[in-house]
Amino acid sequence: MKRVLTLSAVLILAVPVLAQDSKEVTTVKSETTTVSKGVDLLTGGTFNVIDATPLTTNTIDLLFSYRWLTASAPTNGGDSDDDSLVQPTLVWGAMENLELSVGVPVWVGDAGDIPGQGDGNADTHLGTLWRVMDQNGYWPALALAGSIRTPTGDRSSGVDGEARLVLTNEYDSGIRSHINGFVATVNGNNDEDFRHFQWGLLAGLDGPLCAGGAVRWVADYLHRSSHHYGASNINELELGWQWQIADAHKLGMSTRIGLDDNEDTPNFGTGFTYAYTISY
Repeated sequence: MKRVLTLSAVLILAVPVLAQDSKEVTTVKSETTTVSKGVDLLTGGTFNVIDATPLTTNTIDLLFSYRWLTASAPTNGGDSDDDSLVQPTLVWGAMENLELSVGVPVWVGDAGDIPGQGDGNADTHLGTLWRVMDQNGYWPALALAGSIRTPTGDRSSGVDGEARLVLTNEYDSGIRSHINGFVATVNGNNDEDFRHFQWGLLAGLDGPLCAGGAVRWVADYLHRSSHHYGASNINELELGWQWQIADAHKLGMSTRIGLDDNEDTPNFGTGFTYAYTISY
């Protein structure tokens, strides 16, 4: 089976340009980013872009995600199959400004034709998000994120790693803007044409759909390197929403649209995530 490494980069076409002092920023943050003690799904793996806000201290989130991904353009005129992925993830607010996570994605179909999916299945993914700096006026909040794939699954080999720089700005309208940049090393695929060093850029927006921000829309755009040498870079648009149903329950949905016609860009994908929050 082959493992998908589809990471999104988002180009923001318009962002509100409004002067804010630090007091205004703090007010907006309390109304949007921390609507409840639950996870913000922009850090929970639901969306390609992530924000710079880690999970609240002394909080654990249990997430269950399902993703369906269509085939990319057929290679050499051959056939490609769609596939599905389920992933349980545990996210822990370990301390102030630090979040840790562990997840085990499992392909539940024939992943052999999807670019980026390695030979293993049910590998363990370890992640962290560290908020280095809070937003201060025009300066965005800054966080560093990292993840490691360890070969614990079926037919698994190699260790993959990703490092990501995350910038998030919050505005008094309740809208947030996000810029992500990442580099990754991918070593679990034995295809001789597979690109073992990869990179990507993302930009995105999210904002409230109702008073209080319990329901929020999300939009982002991805530009990243291809999975194989010789293929053109990948461009992908993502649209979605997240809904804070109650203090302990959150639901999110994303839809991804490939903007390129090449063997490394899936045509279409969609996913759902349910999150349950435990505070202690």
